[in-house]
Amino acid sequence: MPTFPPLGSNSSTVPWDPGAPSLVNSIVKMVLISMVLISVIVCTSLFGNVVVLLVFQRKPQLLHVANRFVLNLLLADLLQTVLVMPFAIAATVPEVWPLDARLCQALVVLMHLFAFAGVNTIIVVSVDRYLAIIHPLSYPTRMTPHLGTNLIALTWLLSVLQSTPPLYGWGTIEFDRRHKACTVVWSSSYSYSALVSALSFWLPVVIMLCCYWMVFRAARRQNALVHPIQSNPPPCSQASCSSPQRHPQPKGPFSASYPIRTRHRRFHYHCKAARVVFVIMASYVFSMGPYSILSTISIYSSAAVPPWLASMALILFFLQCCLHPYIYGYMHRSVRKEFLALLCGPLCGQVFTKITLTTTT
Repeated sequence: MPTFPPLGSNSSTVPWDPGAPSLVNSIVKMVLISMVLISVIVCTSLFGNVVVLLVFQRKPQLLHVANRFVLNLLLADLLQTVLVMPFAIAATVPEVWPLDARLCQALVVLMHLFAFAGVNTIIVVSVDRYLAIIHPLSYPTRMTPHLGTNLIALTWLLSVLQSTPPLYGWGTIEFDRRHKACTVVWSSSYSYSALVSALSFWLPVVIMLCCYWMVFRAARRQNALVHPIQSNPPPCSQASCSSPQRHPQPKGPFSASYPIRTRHRRFHYHCKAARVVFVIMASYVFSMGPYSILSTISIYSSAAVPPWLASMALILFFLQCCLHPYIYGYMHRSVRKEFLALLCGPLCGQVFTKITLTTTT
């Protein structure tokens, strides 16, 4: 999982030579860029998560089982933003770290806790969307509100089990007084490091790929039914054409006898669902991939990671806290309508209703 790398503080290993203004300028620029980017992410994440949470608070009827998972993800992102990111901003300043070793260790554990809670919730959301799209008839009986509550509790229980092993001696969290930064010593326990890397990135990516592929196959089947390939029928005799043999045809949403309007509606629904799942997967790989890969490399390599690369990986990791409110919230029509109504009052709601009516007609 992501940890606090020696971001701007890594530069303390470089002697402060007044005769090297270019080196000093590059260090200052890197520190300023990191501070500005993380500060923008903090503000954007606070705005997006708080507004979507207010939407759910205003419209409790939106909190069906699937949106409860989204609510849990947004809460984890909000806690990450409020309790962890401000200290990441402080860590970018060379020779500044306002915590001692024990508090720093607690902060890293909290960072792991919220990150694992988000990862586990994303896995649950992917499986939930797969069940809702591929098995729409049996989905209400499978994914009951009671089961949804148990799954949310399970995500946090697993997150606690995944984030606290360094407190019991499995893995090491150190406060580097030379670089003034908290960090997990990945080479201290190869088994813990490999487990964290697998559970935080590789396993979720595999699960999302499987769910996305099944949804994509369903969309292709719907496309084949909505837009069938026209071919010339074979010639037939008058008797055979006048009295064709009736063969039983398969029933269901993927059969040719299904009403064409219903198939069109389901086709567009599957395409939209596939697009949402693809955006979810792409954003996850984009945000979590660099840091997880760097963490995996650091397990087997003692070479120091360049400060700019570590800073960029951490910034991308925090970026997912900004993306989740818009991917899981704003991309859904009902949430988007309340989102706009909350921001600019009833006027936006009326405009959105007119746009929806014109697009549907």
